[in-house]
Amino acid sequence: MPVVGVLGAEAVVVAVAGVGAHVVWPVWGAVVVVVLWGLVVLAPLGAGRVYGYREPGGSERVQLEQSWRDVQRRAGVGGYRLVVVESDELNACVPSGRTVAVTSASARSLPPGRLEAVLAHELGHLLGWRAVTAFVHAQVTLPSRALLRTLRGSWSPIGPVWRRAVAWHRPIGFVPVLLLVLAATAVTAVVALPAGAAYAGALGARMLGRRGEGRADAAAVRMGFGADLVAAVEDRIEHASHGLPLHLVRRAQGLRRRLG
Repeated sequence: MPVVGVLGAEAVVVAVAGVGAHVVWPVWGAVVVVVLWGLVVLAPLGAGRVYGYREPGGSERVQLEQSWRDVQRRAGVGGYRLVVVESDELNACVPSGRTVAVTSASARSLPPGRLEAVLAHELGHLLGWRAVTAFVHAQVTLPSRALLRTLRGSWSPIGPVWRRAVAWHRPIGFVPVLLLVLAATAVTAVVALPAGAAYAGALGARMLGRRGEGRADAAAVRMGFGADLVAAVEDRIEHASHGLPLHLVRRAQGLRRRLG
């Protein structure tokens, strides 16, 4: 399987990095490299929590099930899991294994033809060798989100506890604030460097992901959903609330070229 090949290549890179880390920091350097890689490999298991996706609700399930079956039938595949991400965007692909995500806005508001086109685009991210790109993208971006979420979570309780201490008007009330600040500082010291590296990797993956959008659109066109997909994109452009979304304009132009 392609994903096995990716893991094998990653293992070689990790082995080389582990040897280098061992030279700089005997024993523990290699352990840290292997543990970090293990966290990256296992990160997709926590994708639902990190990305905030969920199973379709009652009304969403009714709307999505038939469309999802039709899309998989047209693509000649089956057994892919469909989840929902809370977002007002047109589409959001957060693949992990055989999981495809669609936004709540698309599930809630699109008519059946356009919904199937968006689902076909999402599925297009995971067809053939594109599954390798999606797998690598998930591995790179999930650690970034998880680490940044850890940083935010360590500092977020401090504000409410501080306000409570001020309202209490007693010095003892500031002791929990001090303890929380010390704990958050310790977490930041441990997480900041890996979070920065993961964020840089996520930015690189985002730049490469722009080409992936075009390939997924091409897959949807080949399935016969091109006209509905360009209509969905152009409708989102027309109803954009914060200026002209240039990325959607370029996407619509690309779809028009593919449709001839």
